[in-house]
Amino acid sequence: MDLDELKVRLKINDTSQDAFLAVALEAAIDYVKQYCRQSFDEGLPPNVKQAVAKLVKAYQENSNVASQSLGDMSKSFFEGGTMNEVHRLLRPYRKARFI
Repeated sequence: MDLDELKVRLKINDTSQDAFLAVALEAAIDYVKQYCRQSFDEGLPPNVKQAVAKLVKAYQENSNVASQSLGDMSKSFFEGGTMNEVHRLLRPYRKARFI
């Protein structure tokens, strides 16, 4: 997954956030590889790419906000919601740990 594909998934058309997105993309992919315990040498499957995009989006937002309103627009967050969704998407790709 490269920066251009991430920007398509996040519906970002300008270049003003490219430096941040590149760093966040690298961190999100690293998190996914560690969480799944695999390197994805053949490339990231679509659901894994979706999980990476959700992580990057979460890095952009202030997820400590319980509720936010601006005019007639309202946005609510609940604790762990993004990570629960990310982990749900990654569950089929996570390798078991043997002790």
